[in-house]
Parts: sequence; C-alpha cells; structure tokens
Amino acid sequence: MGARAKTMIAGVALIVAAVVVAGAIALGAGGLASADDARLPASGRSQELTVVRGVIGSEKEALFSDPEAQEIFARHGLDVQVTTSGSWAMAERPGIEESDFASPSSEVAAAHLVDVHGDAVLSTTTPFYSPLAIATGTTVLDVLERNGMAEQRDGVWYLDMAAYLKAVSEGRRWSDLIGSEEYPSSRNVMITSTDVRSSNSALMYLCLSSYVLNGNAVVTSEEVARQQASGELSRLFLDQGYSQSSSAGPWESFLSKGPLNQPLTLIYESQYLEAQMNEPTRVIDAMRICYPSPTIFSDHVVVAFTKEGQRVQDVLENDPDMARVIARHGFRPNGANSGAFSETVGASGLSGYAADGTFIDAAQAPSYEVADVMLQTIEALY
Repeated sequence: MGARAKTMIAGVALIVAAVVVAGAIALGAGGLASADDARLPASGRSQELTVVRGVIGSEKEALFSDPEAQEIFARHGLDVQVTTSGSWAMAERPGIEESDFASPSSEVAAAHLVDVHGDAVLSTTTPFYSPLAIATGTTVLDVLERNGMAEQRDGVWYLDMAAYLKAVSEGRRWSDLIGSEEYPSSRNVMITSTDVRSSNSALMYLCLSSYVLNGNAVVTSEEVARQQASGELSRLFLDQGYSQSSSAGPWESFLSKGPLNQPLTLIYESQYLEAQMNEPTRVIDAMRICYPSPTIFSDHVVVAFTKEGQRVQDVLENDPDMARVIARHGFRPNGANSGAFSETVGASGLSGYAADGTFIDAAQAPSYEVADVMLQTIEALY
C-alpha cells in the first residue's frame, strides 16, 4: 500500500473516532434526550423545559398525566406537574397561590378561589367543560322508567330531576317502586355524590337541585337559598352518610362494585367517556350513562398565578393537538377547537352519550355568594 493511501485511511479513522467521541460526550451530557428533542419544533430543541406546577380536580389527573399531553406541553417548553384537590377546597389549600396555576371544575368554585386569592390571580380561562352525569345500569333505568323518573330519547337516557327530587322528599325506597321485583333493594332512592363541603361535582348537584326546586329558575335570594339548604337540599347529602371528598372516589366504587350496589352515582360525563375510549375499559355491558334533565355544565377553569401558568392556559385553549387529547379524555373543548369532541368521540364508535347541540334544557348555577350561603347552611347541619 502506498504512502498516500495509508495517509488517507489514517485521516478517515481520525474523523470516525472524533464522531464517536462527540457522540459519547453528548450522551454523557444528557444526549438521550435527543429522542424527545426530535419531537420538538426546531426553535424548542435542546432547550431546558420550564417546570410548571398546578393543582387540579382529580377528574383531570389522567388528562394531565397522558404521555401525549405531556409531549404537547414539552413542545411549548413546559414540564407540567400537578397534584389533585377537591375543587371547592382549593381556595383553603395552604400555599395554593404559590402554584403556577389551579384548575377547579366549575366557575362557581373558581369564583371562590379568586375571592380568597384575588390579588395573586393573573387571569382565568375556560378551555373545556363537561356536563354532569349519572353512572347507572340497565336494570335500574328500567325500574326508574316504569315509575316516570327516567326516559330514553334518541338512544340517550335522562333522569327527570323534578320526579327524582319528589321521590327523595317522600323518602321512597327502591322496594316501594313499581317493578321492584327487578331491583328489590331496601335503600332509599338517592344519588351517591361526593362531599358537598369540598367537591365540585356535589356543588354542581346542589346548584342543579336548587334550580329545579325553584321552578327551574336560578335562586337569587340568600333567604331562599338558606331555606332550601336547611330543608330539601340538605337531605340530598346528609342522608347519604359518609361521602368521599373527590369525584374519583364514587366513580371508582361504581366501577368496582357495579350498578346494582351503587345504582345512581354522580359523575362527570368525561369520566364515563374517558373510561370507554381508553383501554383497558372497565365499563361493562350492564352499565349506562344517564343525564339529569335539566342538566348543568361543569366548566373547567384554569386560574393562573404566574406567567408560566398563563402558558399552560394558552396550550389548553389553543393547541389543536391538545384539543384532541382533551376530547379523548371525555371533555368538550371550547372555542375554535370545539369540533374535536365530535370528531374524537364519533370516531370511537360510542353510543348512549349526548351529541353536541342536544343540551337544550340546561340549568344555570347561582352566584358564588348564593352558593356559599347554601354550603354554609348545609355544613352547619353536619
């Protein structure tokens, strides 16, 4: 071999060695992250992610921990880390304003948070919502339908709230109903909810029941609110006995024990649809989703305490990929990306849920001040 050839081979070897060494140095300095960087836009690659901390309602935990949601946040330079809390209890959570953001599950609960920590709040947004719903079963619905408390319209089940509240006020038991041979339970006809003193789903149930008892009109008088809460409304919660503090509890109990053990379980629609669309599903053939009629919407508000929290608001509100992830977890996006719900849930082939635009009869929640009067009245009776 000639001297020139030897020189060329030696040069190539040095180049290869340099590339190998450079690669090893990159791996030693965190080069394994390059796989993640490849998913980021060019402007965001190799940048260090900003850690953003938030407190959220438990029903959103699976959404925020979804690997795709985390990846989308990372594209925007964010590492979002969350803990859970009952929505109404967030305002009293020690150090809540030291978080970058909080996400209670209704505008009423958000108003409570802003009332207590208003000086620390930069902005609020409502990127998505979920109607209140009831997890139940085919046997239970058959009995309720025979007693004029439930009906099916276009394949969707609805619970007549006025008829249901009348049955509760009369102290009716399942064994008192027509068709009780199908479901001979001695328990009272009553929805299982969370603790109204801490949880938003129970608060929405309270607001909805108040609306129906007031002739399908929002209660605006604190005196009327106090009268309702000390009477029929308090029974809805006190007669349940022990109640769990967040919506994840009753839902998990329903999935574990089944609709015959827990016949009417208050949930968010998102919880039921999320469980159906994401494997492995624990929703069995005998289970059904049912909507209160009238219904009430739970608007998921994001309260930002820092500019980093506002960046989370922006991603949840405006990123179309995030809207699809939000819909896959059963929530209904607001704004320009609202069509993601119909597209995502429709593509899943699910049935029995209310399609967009079908909620004609929807209750309005009272003001934060009126709701607070109801809560304080009921809390004094515990």
